[in-house]
Amino acid sequence: MTMFEADTANIEKKLQEIEDNDLYSFMKKQGYSEEQIKIAIRNTHLLDAINCLKEILCEPEEIVSILQEKGWKKEEIEAVIKNQIS
Repeated sequence: MTMFEADTANIEKKLQEIEDNDLYSFMKKQGYSEEQIKIAIRNTHLLDAINCLKEILCEPEEIVSILQEKGWKKEEIEAVIKNQIS
């Protein structure tokens, strides 16, 4: 891995933190609970991961398998994929 790739990962992580903080602040002002905000942020991360994999992979089964290896629950993944279709 080159230094540039490591820097890119750090930048992406920092951007994600900024987006998470923005969403947290917005939802807090709207009166959502800490638990609701935590779930919304987690679902946003899952949706982003699914969309990235959809650009590369065609099969939903492959997406589920890869995300399960990264620690996501199968039910969570399938629910988000189902909501995207509806």
